[in-house]
Amino acid sequence: MILAQAQGKRVRITLKDGKVFEGLAYDYTSELDNEPDPESISIDGFELYVDEIKEIEAI
Repeated sequence: MILAQAQGKRVRITLKDGKVFEGLAYDYTSELDNEPDPESISIDGFELYVDEIKEIEAI
């Protein structure tokens, strides 16, 4: 699943460092709107950037 498709869905996001977040994904921000950072999505109050995400699964 790509980051933009996760918005508004319950997901499990696994980071490259092994941390796992589960919950409602919200507040997707594209790379253009997030300069100088890459695209991101929020879950449980954390902003997660695409370059630190290993896997996104719908739950």
